[in-house]
Parts: sequence; C-alpha cells; structure tokens
Amino acid sequence: MHKYRDVLGQVGRLAAVEAVCVAVILAVYFFLGGMTVKVLLGALIGGAMSVAHFLVLSVSVCKALDCAKSEEEAARVRVSIQASASMRLLVMAVILIVLFKMGVCDPVAALVPLLCAQLALKFIGLFQGGKEDAQ
Repeated sequence: MHKYRDVLGQVGRLAAVEAVCVAVILAVYFFLGGMTVKVLLGALIGGAMSVAHFLVLSVSVCKALDCAKSEEEAARVRVSIQASASMRLLVMAVILIVLFKMGVCDPVAALVPLLCAQLALKFIGLFQGGKEDAQ
C-alpha cells in the first residue's frame, strides 16, 4: 500500500499545479474579455482529464511492475504499458473530439491544461530532486 501512497502524493502535487494552471488560463480569458461558460468547462475538463490520465498511468505502471518478476515477463509488461498508454490517449482524444463537436467546451481552454501537465510534472520533479525514499 506504501507505493500507492506515493502515487497518490504525486497525483496530488500534479493536481495542485494543474489547479494553478487552470486558474491562470481562466484569468487570461477573463482579462482578455473572452470568459464564458464554455471556457470554464473546457479548462475544468482539461485539468481533470490530465490529472485522471496521470493517475491511471501511475497505477497501471505500479501494477504492471508488480507482475514483472522475470526478464521474460518484463518485456510483456512493457508492451502492456505501451498498449495501455495508446488506449488512454485514444479515449481522451475521442472524448475531446465529441465535446468539441457538441460545442460543450472551448477547445483551447480544454487543451492547454493537458499540455501544462507535462510542464507540471517537470516542475514537480525539479523540486523533488533527490528526495527518493531509500526503502
């Protein structure tokens, strides 16, 4: 259970940085005079999707690593992780395309938080530096 506590800690840190990114996006739209309900929904959906994606990724990698006990299994697990990543990205793309086609949310406001997630992870890693557990 300790490993999932670490995963949830990482997800919590990502969620906090994503919340700041969403707030910045909404502030930019507000000051440019383009703040609408679609922008609000887009930013919230994009932020939630990026955090959910990272959570599912982290948990699936932890579970896959638990299953890999030999070198032969490790290769199979690697393929499984890659397939899972492709499937997650496909599902996210379909969801976003449907939302955009239905006019539910602003595309830019929804996509920017997804892009910010990568920057957020690098930002979090920068401050964690060498704070790995020696257990």
